[in-house]
Amino acid sequence: MDLNAYLQAYQLELNTNASDRLGSYVNFYNEDFQGDVFSYDVFILGVPEGRLSLKNETCAFAPDEIRTSFYELYRGEWNLKVLDLGNLILGQKVEDTYVALEELTSYLIQEGKVLLVLGGGHDLITPIYKGHCAFGKPLNFASADAYLDFQDGDNYHSRSFLSQLLASKESLLSKYCLFGYQTYLCSPNELSLLEQMDFNLLRLGEVNADIKEMEPYMRDLDHLSVDLSVVKHSEASATVYSSPNGITAEALCAMFRYAGMSHGIKSVLFSDLNPRLDKNGQSVKVYAQAIWYFLEGLHLRYDDFPDEERNNFQRFHVSSELSDLIFYKSEQSGRWWVELPKDPLSDKVLLPCSFLDYKKAVDGLLSDRLLKQVRL
Repeated sequence: MDLNAYLQAYQLELNTNASDRLGSYVNFYNEDFQGDVFSYDVFILGVPEGRLSLKNETCAFAPDEIRTSFYELYRGEWNLKVLDLGNLILGQKVEDTYVALEELTSYLIQEGKVLLVLGGGHDLITPIYKGHCAFGKPLNFASADAYLDFQDGDNYHSRSFLSQLLASKESLLSKYCLFGYQTYLCSPNELSLLEQMDFNLLRLGEVNADIKEMEPYMRDLDHLSVDLSVVKHSEASATVYSSPNGITAEALCAMFRYAGMSHGIKSVLFSDLNPRLDKNGQSVKVYAQAIWYFLEGLHLRYDDFPDEERNNFQRFHVSSELSDLIFYKSEQSGRWWVELPKDPLSDKVLLPCSFLDYKKAVDGLLSDRLLKQVRL
């Protein structure tokens, strides 16, 4: 693939030349780039496309604003190689941009690489999804968003993309998780329809109650996107859809750290930040710091999946009137899985869970997470 046909290089302008800043740690792609692109672990790609970000079109200016804040941060003690590819050259039509982003996604995420996309509108999740579909494997996608972004008749935009994902001819979306939706901002009929599809829809109260309980949902993700509307207005106001309620910036950083630790994660999208509504650059700082924590999570990845040959776990049998379950605890990380009841002819299935899920099972209860999976 000729990357120069797709990309416009980003010109870094730092206020300091300190070698321990991220601006000195990340490498930058340009038309004279001679290295092996696939020697890098993470690619940063700006997509300044906001034409279908409903009432929030100037989110197109966000990629470089996020970079300005991000590259001023100090680097972590990471062993990652990161390449900033610059910005995607926009097509004359939005559909042309989508095609280019789809092609880049499928090209860049091969061989276990990770693509970090700076939007742009949340509708960019659609070409990213189609780029994943090129590999023909079932997909586990998630979004952090105050809204469902589901139906709007036949209109397609950043507030209705989920309908197209579900109706896509590829039909590879096996799991979808929505973090932090606010019930009073969502249609009850649409909520009911999505719940019937067995998706994990987690209300704002559930996310805020204990952010650590969100980690198991992220352990097997292929993609995580965030719409700035999920963060409360007092902490990130740069979107017309901000609300007095929402998750905190700290919680968003924790979520992206968990996402980075997922061995399956191949792409993330930061979307719908409108720099023209940003006060003192507060919102771009929130995204910049969430990216920092995502890279931290990637650095902390380790293979702790229960393995009989390595004998790297403890096994706990829990029997109750509801169900018989087998829990596994990693001796390396302390993370938990549960073996789901299955057909004798099928392979064993381990679902990521938490210590709290185990404790409830011991007390004869099933958590909401397990109730969605266990067929009584």
